[in-house]
Amino acid sequence: MMCLLLMLTSFKGFTQENNLGDEQVDVVKAYQPTLSDAFKISDIPGRDTTVIFIPSMKYNIDQIKHPTVYTISPIKAVRIKDDNLKELYRGFIKAGYGTKNTPYAEIFYNSLRSKDFDAGIHLNHLSSSGKIKGYGFPGMSETGIELYGSKFLDNHTLKGNVGFDRYVYHYYGYMDPPDIFSKSETKHSFDDIHGKFELISNETNKKNLRYSTHVGFHSFSDNKDHTENNLNFGASLAKEINKGELIGDIELDFISYDTPLKSNEGRHIFRVNPRYRFDLEPVVLTFGANIAVEANDKTDFHIYPFARVDYLVVENTMSLFAELTGDLKRNSFRSVSLENPFMEGPVAMLNSDNKFNLSGGVNLKLDKQLQVNLSGGLRSIDDDMFYVNLPAEAPTTIVKYDVGYLNNKQTFIQAEAIFEQVSKMNLSLLATFISNSPSGLDKPLFRPNFRMRLKGNYTIADKIRVTTEWEYVSQQNALSYDPQNDFISVDGYVDGSLGVDYLYSKVLTVFLNFNNITASKYSRWYNYPSYRFMAMAGLTYSF
Repeated sequence: MMCLLLMLTSFKGFTQENNLGDEQVDVVKAYQPTLSDAFKISDIPGRDTTVIFIPSMKYNIDQIKHPTVYTISPIKAVRIKDDNLKELYRGFIKAGYGTKNTPYAEIFYNSLRSKDFDAGIHLNHLSSSGKIKGYGFPGMSETGIELYGSKFLDNHTLKGNVGFDRYVYHYYGYMDPPDIFSKSETKHSFDDIHGKFELISNETNKKNLRYSTHVGFHSFSDNKDHTENNLNFGASLAKEINKGELIGDIELDFISYDTPLKSNEGRHIFRVNPRYRFDLEPVVLTFGANIAVEANDKTDFHIYPFARVDYLVVENTMSLFAELTGDLKRNSFRSVSLENPFMEGPVAMLNSDNKFNLSGGVNLKLDKQLQVNLSGGLRSIDDDMFYVNLPAEAPTTIVKYDVGYLNNKQTFIQAEAIFEQVSKMNLSLLATFISNSPSGLDKPLFRPNFRMRLKGNYTIADKIRVTTEWEYVSQQNALSYDPQNDFISVDGYVDGSLGVDYLYSKVLTVFLNFNNITASKYSRWYNYPSYRFMAMAGLTYSF
């Protein structure tokens, strides 16, 4: 209270001294002094989160050159292996002599390297006059000569060959006694004159027409007054059309067969096989037809579809294929006699109608050296040809053969493995299973169910070359001469061969061959056993 009075007294004195005038002051309550809040700086930084702030960042990479140390050396000139052309020789002779009195000779004489033409001559001879205990004289000989040549033109290649072969065999399929017949009585010889001439386009561009034409012939006869003459003309065309390829084959095949019983038996075939192939990677589709017109005593038309699908599953490793087709197969006196020379003429000649052929398979390239091919399928064949052993009328009668025609159903499976090491070793194994079901016959004649063949060669130090071939054929069936049985079995067999070639020099090689090294006793045809172990030595010479 005292303070207030002092303040009022002071204030009054101040106003009086400055002559401020009178002023009334009303005091409502006691004076209370106040202090304003202080604005402190926050320790935690903050910002307005409603605004997006993108910092501007810039990076620089400084280039630093590191020194490299190298030395300069001369570069050798590029040289391709075998840069120089190999020396060629005009002549080549291969000759030898083996057991069973078996001489062998083969001669080639050819022109040297040329851009204009190639021509040569080939002569060959193989014969044997050994004996097989208990059987007739099995002597045989095969002799031939062939002239061949090619003329290289600007846009075409003209090729041709003409030759003559003479085959001599003997019917030795009799046993009691073996010398009852003379060699002249059992002799069965064949003369074969043949040739073929071709004109081939050198065009390689698929967009342009590619073609080839040919004319071929043969005149085949034996010493039993059977003669067959053949003349055929053909052409092949190919051209790319609308992203596909059109392919076609045309053939005129004329044949006549003369026998002592019937002359000039004509069996002519006109063929047209159009194809159209689409390459739709990785699938290739091929569609078309096989058309055959058969002119015998009457004219028959045969039309077969052709459809094939190839699918490349993995490039250079695995591919699949499937095919449906059919065809007309030509059976001729020439083809039959060369397969089985122990025929008894005249031979009835019919063409086989392969009405249905469905097949498929897979090809596998397991690595750079090993390839495996698997396939299988079904066939339906009308007039399929089977060899038939003719009945013997007496114990000394020679067993001879004829042909018969039956409708047949086939199932087949084939597996092949190929192993190749370039210039070092090659091996191939082929196994085939075929089941035949001919109508009207319980068992197929001379058709083994299973075949397996192993072939190989191996080169040692570029000086010694070893080759081998092994074949297994399962048992076959023949007609029985026992009235109690319809069939008789022809045992299966294993036949192996081994050859060794020693390269003495660039021009001279010595060889040694062994055939049937297991000395197996087997018959390819009933009552016609083969030679057992045989060996041959000889040489080759280039000049």
